[in-house]
Amino acid sequence: MAKDIHPINQIKLHKQTGEMVYYTLTSNAMMTHRLQNSLSNTTAQLQIEKALSQVKDNRIKSLELIIELGHEPKDVKVVESLIKKKNEDITALGKQLKLPPLIHPQTVEVIEKKNEEDLMELILKLNEQLKETE
Repeated sequence: MAKDIHPINQIKLHKQTGEMVYYTLTSNAMMTHRLQNSLSNTTAQLQIEKALSQVKDNRIKSLELIIELGHEPKDVKVVESLIKKKNEDITALGKQLKLPPLIHPQTVEVIEKKNEEDLMELILKLNEQLKETE
């Protein structure tokens, strides 16, 4: 039976079959990729929701601590313990969410100043090279 089909028609048939298989594979691969992205987004959202839930629990514990110790604004020990608890909660959540550490504002200024100095050095070097080539 294959002998009865002209070779050009066989080539067209193979080409069409290959295109259909390629389309099926690529559409399935794209669907898989979309599902993986959706799954990773959902996982990230669940982690954020869990962290927010822990934040609420920590706030409740802090309020319970305030109720137990009593709240006097002039009592330094209570305020220090609350600040310490708050900082511990923030660092624990940062580690859990793998957030970058907070950058001190002066650190940002130092980095910007260093970048400006590096740019100035680069401009001076390029200027020297330009003079040499002239």
